[in-house]
Amino acid sequence: MAGATRPAVSASDRIAQLNNLDKDVAKLLQYAGTAIKTVTNSPSESGKSQHDQAQSIEQRKSNFSASSSEYFGTLASIDVRLRRHIIALENAGILPSEMSAAELQPTQTDVKSSQLSTASNKTTITNGGLGNLDIGWLNSRNDHAEKTMEAELWGEAQKLVQRTLDNKLRLEDENDATTSDDRAMPAG
Repeated sequence: MAGATRPAVSASDRIAQLNNLDKDVAKLLQYAGTAIKTVTNSPSESGKSQHDQAQSIEQRKSNFSASSSEYFGTLASIDVRLRRHIIALENAGILPSEMSAAELQPTQTDVKSSQLSTASNKTTITNGGLGNLDIGWLNSRNDHAEKTMEAELWGEAQKLVQRTLDNKLRLEDENDATTSDDRAMPAG
């Protein structure tokens, strides 16, 4: 299966996946809030008996454990999916890879050397830091222009064929007229 290729993921699929990630971030915050709430003392529990509080502590431990497990599971899932999106953007050349991003970060010596000499700058940021984002590449993902151009070409081809047929018919009519005129005249 190492040689198998994955089907291309469309932009709308990527946006839907990012929307699901956004929803999972909200769930992540909810799990964190629930976990914190279970370990804090709420004022309504202060009037309970010691037996009720003991059961409540066991229930709290269980709730905290469940909430923290959900929190860390969701956090790991979000992390993996975000990394996949970053890798896809790097592979498409939209974002610079981690290696080239690290090269773009100026070090102390780079700052000093740039202050001393501005003639040569190795770190160039293109397209406002978006990397090699090519509008032509984005447009090629939309086949509307291609379909429109194809329709125009078919229309021009149809007109060309029609003109050719009209010219051929006109020439045949002229030849027929000339031939009939030659037959009608006596040789003399």
